[in-house]
Amino acid sequence: MTSHLTDPVLSRRSLLKGGTVLGAFALLGLAGCSNEGRGGEALAAGGSVALPTYVPYTGVPMDIKGADGVPDTMLRYPANPRPVTDGPPGDGQDIGIFGLTNTPVPPSVEKNAYWQELHERLGFALTIALTPSGDYSDRFQTTVAGDRLPDLFEMFPADVPGLPNLLEERATDLTSLLSGDAVKKYPFLANIPTESWQSCVYNGKIFAVPVPRGPAQSGVFYARQDWFDAEGIDPQVGSAEEFYDLCKDLSGGNTWALGRVPLGHLRQMYEIPNGWSEDGGTLTSANLHDRQQEALELGRRLVADGFVHPDGVPATQPQRKTWLVNGTIRMLDDTFSAWPDFSNYPIDDQFRLSVAPPPLADGGGTAGIHLGAPIQNITAVSARSEARAEALLDVLNYLAAPFGSAEHLFRTYGLEGVHHELDGTDPVLTEQGRTEIQLGLKYVVEGPWVNFQASDPDVAQAEHDAQAAVVPQAVRNPVQGLFSDTASRRGSQIGERLAAAEQDILAGRRPVSDWAAAVKTWATGGGDTIRDEYERALAERNG
Repeated sequence: MTSHLTDPVLSRRSLLKGGTVLGAFALLGLAGCSNEGRGGEALAAGGSVALPTYVPYTGVPMDIKGADGVPDTMLRYPANPRPVTDGPPGDGQDIGIFGLTNTPVPPSVEKNAYWQELHERLGFALTIALTPSGDYSDRFQTTVAGDRLPDLFEMFPADVPGLPNLLEERATDLTSLLSGDAVKKYPFLANIPTESWQSCVYNGKIFAVPVPRGPAQSGVFYARQDWFDAEGIDPQVGSAEEFYDLCKDLSGGNTWALGRVPLGHLRQMYEIPNGWSEDGGTLTSANLHDRQQEALELGRRLVADGFVHPDGVPATQPQRKTWLVNGTIRMLDDTFSAWPDFSNYPIDDQFRLSVAPPPLADGGGTAGIHLGAPIQNITAVSARSEARAEALLDVLNYLAAPFGSAEHLFRTYGLEGVHHELDGTDPVLTEQGRTEIQLGLKYVVEGPWVNFQASDPDVAQAEHDAQAAVVPQAVRNPVQGLFSDTASRRGSQIGERLAAAEQDILAGRRPVSDWAAAVKTWATGGGDTIRDEYERALAERNG
């Protein structure tokens, strides 16, 4: 298989559900719990605390060293990976984790050779309460209310109402253990880029460890390059109208250009900001951008003229990927992190993807993609486990062992001959491996993202090339790493209303002009308060 990209982590939820282009409230950073409650303050990730010193791990040379925000790339897994830790981590006591999963729950430890071997290597039992990502927010709130948080617990920061207060009450302050050079005691946590730590700081204290993602979560637009090459068509167009014409040419019979309206891609064409724009400390929501209606109008035309699969809205992203693989559609929006996922689909040796950067709507160049969030989620240490904080950080450090180490090889691919077989030096998961290793450890902690595809270096190379072409010019969201209490409590509610209006417009049930009224309702319903809170948080972060 040869390929170019796929999966926006998106919003965190949409990424965990299989990758997606950003809809209204996901794109604008408004995902959150709908619980009402007291609040209205925003806390910056920063204050006077010194973020952990960044010390990149250099023990495993990369085939392609990343630059300008582009992740490192490995074309082949290193031969004979060496251990990078000395003995079992922690204090020998068992550890409980409240975690999430985006895959079927694996066999229990009694029937799971991977889990049993993990215990053997750790020297203690790791109990993991796995919750499907779609149910995570509700289950987390129930667990907190019942005062049942275990030693380690994962969170999506934007989705936790009153997060700073919750962390003060239920989490251990890790500042003295991680701030500045203190993190060097945990070299693989020090290997996590500085920007990712901003989402772990509240009230001037470090309360968690991040799971970094960054550019891998950026939403991109995929084309079936093998098909385009065979037909002599270039998927890269020069304007919004040329994009419409391309979709028209690709649609007909039982084939459609698109699996859904790639609204994130369209908004990038019209240079609509990545969630918010900032000018001298003043923030403006992308909802208010004067070209929103133009992007929506283009999306409405694509639906009305039959260029979007008729089942695209209710379909899941895995279903849309299947359509792309079997030729039902020709293009699909997703994220960089989804590209390797196509190896799990019935593709042939000719299958190849490419990434088409968004053209400026009016022509004359290429627009910037929206840069993905620096983190996937964060993991905190329970206040009840404060006395074990150093031991728990030692375990997190062990689990964050870098790509190419013996620890990383086992954590990700399990035992050779059982969970994976070697293709040259590349570990390729067996069916038992695909089933047993899904313990959600990549959501507990992880080192920096590395582009890699076992048995197919062309995919990793193509992903690197695509990232190198678009990531350095990608548009950042200026509120990343900041917290708005109103967004966490009411963002989902007002965002869903705006998203419903958006879908009605795209489906032709409402005129495009209704967008202005829908945005006004969003603003008065909490959007303006969210802006004010983010501005205060931004000012605090900037000193």
